Amino acid sequence: MVKSVLFYFIPLLVFAVINNVVEVLSWPYYLVLLVAFLVFQLARIRYPKDAIPPIAKITQAAFYILTVATIFRDQYLDPLIINILLGIGLGLVIIELLQTKKKPA
Repeated sequence: MVKSVLFYFIPLLVFAVINNVVEVLSWPYYLVLLVAFLVFQLARIRYPKDAIPPIAKITQAAFYILTVATIFRDQYLDPLIINILLGIGLGLVIIELLQTKKKPA
């Protein structure tokens, strides 16, 4: 459980730091974002391939949107919009973790 939580929160933290600290994104930052994106995708391994809950699919879709928005931040978006998307993503992750928490037998 702890490992899967890290797969969610570390990429969100990386996106937040890059968005709020880096003024202009360049290729090394894009590589870091790509690695963070791939780590977030690894969070899906906690579910069986044919039994991914809907909230997990929604969370993944929100992270896709966050990733694309972050990539185009310098050309089209304000960092505040990325922070809002980060907040939405964090909220969805928390909801997913609460809903998919294993119940004691």
